[in-house]
Amino acid sequence: MLQPLLFAPILLAALTIAAPAQLAHKGPAANIALSKTLSPYDVASIRINNGGDEVSWGMHAGTDRFEATAVPLRTLIEYAYDVKPDLIVGLSGPVDSARFDIEAKVVPQDGSAPKLTDPQLIAMLIPLLADRFHLKARLEPQIKPVYDLVVTKGGPKFKLDPSERTGASWHINAENDKSVLTIDRASMTDLAAILADQVHRDVIDKTGLTGHADITLKWSDDVAAEQGGPDVISIFTAVEEQLGLKLEPSKGPVDTLVIDHAEMPTPD
Repeated sequence: MLQPLLFAPILLAALTIAAPAQLAHKGPAANIALSKTLSPYDVASIRINNGGDEVSWGMHAGTDRFEATAVPLRTLIEYAYDVKPDLIVGLSGPVDSARFDIEAKVVPQDGSAPKLTDPQLIAMLIPLLADRFHLKARLEPQIKPVYDLVVTKGGPKFKLDPSERTGASWHINAENDKSVLTIDRASMTDLAAILADQVHRDVIDKTGLTGHADITLKWSDDVAAEQGGPDVISIFTAVEEQLGLKLEPSKGPVDTLVIDHAEMPTPD
């Protein structure tokens, strides 16, 4: 979904994130709208990758092109629409189990290099998937479990800066068996979006807090959490003890991407 390292190469074995990333997802509705303002890729090659499940896979977008190696269609949909994988429903059959190599490029008409952002290049996958996979998808709000991000009785344990924000970034590192989230100049909406990726559920900002803050959060990684022990701290406990906030289970409408049709890509 949101999406750390969305535009950097991704490997199956690379589960640790340690680089700056965009702060918040804008969601599928925003990406669909963005895709309608852009011209399609001028040249695109899509081939089935028969390397098997053990092959490393990755994606990269930059300057004038998008490239993917051994990527499942479900993952392409996830990034194109900026939607969490568990909110994609209806995709099945051979096209769901295959992996694909993609090379898509914008050809400048006047000889100059196109000036496209990474989010634009990713949104341009939506018409490409529709053209080559005959993908038909629609958004359908469904009531799903979510978490409300609220303030505890003691109040937040970080200082909020009310001044205008000039920039923001975040990254997650692994330190021994701990995950460490560092955020610079984040709003509470940003924090909610980042936490949503970690708890695998939409998080709604209901703190009522304004401004931005620098935040550090440490919790036990999944392996340590499974093994248990006295030093294990869940992300829920970490949010409450370290930030003075709380993730409360709730329910609310969540945009779900319903796949009505998808088929093997047309030949190059």
